[in-house]
Amino acid sequence: MRKNESPASTSVGLLMFLCLMLALAGLAGLVACGGGSSTSSITTGGGGGGGGGGGSESPACLFNAPSGGGTTTGTGVGNTIDSRYFGMHLNSYNAPWPFYVAPDGSHPPLLFGAQRLWAAGVTWADIDTTPGTAGNWIVNPDWTLLDEWLADPTANSANVDFLYNLAREPTWASSQPNDTSCSNTAGGCDPPLDLNSDGSGSDDVWIAWVTALAQHSAAQKAAGLNGISFYEIWNEWNAQVYWNPTYSTTAQLVRMEQDARCVVEGPPPGLSCNPNSSFPAGTGIDPSAQIVSPSPVGAATQLGAVETNLETYFGTQVNGYGGGMFSDEIGFHGYVGTTTKVSSTAGPCPVPENVNFVIADLGNALAEYPEITNGKPLFNTEGSWSEADVEGFQDQDRQAAFAPRYLMLQQSGNISRMYWFAWDSKMESSLYNDTTGLSTLAAAAYAQTYDWTVGATVSKACSTTSSTSTVWTCEYTRSSPSGYKAVAVWDAGQDCTTTSCPTPTSFSFSGTNYIEYRDVLGNVTQLNGAATVQVGAQPILLETAPLPAQ
Repeated sequence: MRKNESPASTSVGLLMFLCLMLALAGLAGLVACGGGSSTSSITTGGGGGGGGGGGSESPACLFNAPSGGGTTTGTGVGNTIDSRYFGMHLNSYNAPWPFYVAPDGSHPPLLFGAQRLWAAGVTWADIDTTPGTAGNWIVNPDWTLLDEWLADPTANSANVDFLYNLAREPTWASSQPNDTSCSNTAGGCDPPLDLNSDGSGSDDVWIAWVTALAQHSAAQKAAGLNGISFYEIWNEWNAQVYWNPTYSTTAQLVRMEQDARCVVEGPPPGLSCNPNSSFPAGTGIDPSAQIVSPSPVGAATQLGAVETNLETYFGTQVNGYGGGMFSDEIGFHGYVGTTTKVSSTAGPCPVPENVNFVIADLGNALAEYPEITNGKPLFNTEGSWSEADVEGFQDQDRQAAFAPRYLMLQQSGNISRMYWFAWDSKMESSLYNDTTGLSTLAAAAYAQTYDWTVGATVSKACSTTSSTSTVWTCEYTRSSPSGYKAVAVWDAGQDCTTTSCPTPTSFSFSGTNYIEYRDVLGNVTQLNGAATVQVGAQPILLETAPLPAQ
């Protein structure tokens, strides 16, 4: 059973563990993420930086004020934010359910509507350890931990849905079982053993795995229990430790997407399954579930890697169909990390506004292949700052300034879901301190952003107030008799640390009847007729009426 006890103290602690990193061949400086064990072990960067307990770390990062001006794509204007925009990674089932510290010192649950099962101890390699043979590939899968995640009473009461990443096959199923360059599992970053480099071959091993998983999930749903809502094809396939380019090709992933779609939902209307594929259990095992395309990652000096790799994926055809044609959603990873190497010299701090570059580049790739991508929701299936230990981004006030800006900018950019990595990663994208058992300030900021935006409509794109200003605003409305309006405001040109968090920039709002504002920790300040507030790096939310309860 999950440990749901509340922490005894209301203090907020820093994370104290150091993650391991592996070099990403061909992607120097790129941040990748997500490990594979239920005890939160992570290799290869990304999903959140390592803590500072007992290992090397960079000195505190240097804040560099940006030049003025900036905007999001604005394609999210008109969207009403759903609870499932807020996704989360929970790595250890033994950790408490996510919570945060409220202004009154209580520890309410951290609300989110979606969970991605990665680094949670339930990958293919974790579940399917018994070697199979032709005609009987999946022999004795152990669904125990997966079922615990799916049946978690808190998740079910919160109506959380689940995204499952299909990646990381067991060593016995790999075409390269001796490849030790893979993250966590030998051979787990290579294609299955019966899939050729051009995407031909029987692909029976993959089909058998997806079939077994889909049948199990469908049976859970038929019994009135929770199951898998989304199947993501692969994790960070442009990083060697997850998809080794020495032995793996994009065409193989395209074929795997096609076969997974046929197993789970059946082929898309007007398209057909690969003629080399055999589906002993038939197709369309669970049409209530959907397919997310394999997610590339880009960060640090390669913020454009998402665009370039999606262009490659969409442009690769198998059986006459390009990558993404058999998916329902387009997946990517939206990290904005600054480095992956510990240095004795302070480097730049992560900048949440850099996610705008990732989204704009993503839009370029989508626009090149409208026949594949039009109308498909965009899922950021992993994101955050990145590796706080190597970036020197360990100050909790800096983290609390980062989180809401990163989340709201993506709402304005038409990202449908953003899965934070992670609640409990033993690394400092974590919102929970594994050592002290306490949540971080960023958890409170995440909770406030949920309250600020769920049920609200993006009414004006996030942008700076002028071409020379570093003050950003994001506007929201709600359907209510009072005509609720709100604007989130921050100054990206200001820093905020635990020792210095100034609010020296004046923001005026004459003509708008704002009555109060909220800060990222949940404190409410009445304006009492004032038409100017001071803003800094941590956003505030100006409101024309009290925020409706969630």
